[in-house]
Amino acid sequence: MRVALEKLPEEQIALIRMAFFFGQSHSEISAATGIPLGTVKSRIRLAFGKLKKLLEEDGVDSA
Repeated sequence: MRVALEKLPEEQIALIRMAFFFGQSHSEISAATGIPLGTVKSRIRLAFGKLKKLLEEDGVDSA
């Protein structure tokens, strides 16, 4: 998982860290970064899509 995460753009990694490692809500991330809430949500969703694809390519079961 760590290797796949490192393949994401830094802006997406930062948002994933804030949301899932630090437990911040999307609204809190938006306020802290100055990024619009919709953009935060979109970037996190995009990051998960890329992670899923990377993990599937590596043969890791995402279920």
